[in-house]
Amino acid sequence: MQTCTNIIRNIAAVVIRVVVGGSINMGIGLLNVQIFPLPEGMSLMTIADDPEALEAWINSLPQTAFILVLVAHLSQAFFGGYVAAFISKRNVMCVAMVIGALSLVGGLMNMAQVPAPLWLWIEMPLYLVVAWYAGKLELTRRKR
Repeated sequence: MQTCTNIIRNIAAVVIRVVVGGSINMGIGLLNVQIFPLPEGMSLMTIADDPEALEAWINSLPQTAFILVLVAHLSQAFFGGYVAAFISKRNVMCVAMVIGALSLVGGLMNMAQVPAPLWLWIEMPLYLVVAWYAGKLELTRRKR
């Protein structure tokens, strides 16, 4: 029975992470759109409907705009990994790394769909690094 409880707890940890990490990512993304507004007549709800307009807008952005994108994505992996590790009773590093792997898959899908600068690919391995670090932070907290 204890194993079943741990499995359910770990699944819940991952699901809650999706909400927490996704919210942080979205919040930073919304901040980025406030700093670098969408073109006139476009909204977050409609920009995906016009791939040419999306690409034109992305190409018009300064490189500094993508630093906030990088921060948003890595924050999702870090805070999501930490929350999942915090909730998990056992397998702390495992659930943190599952979050890192899921973030990596999401990042790869995003990079395949959205025209971004080549240097932004640097974030791909960093998803795993920040998730690992989040798990280690939780393990350190538990030792205290």
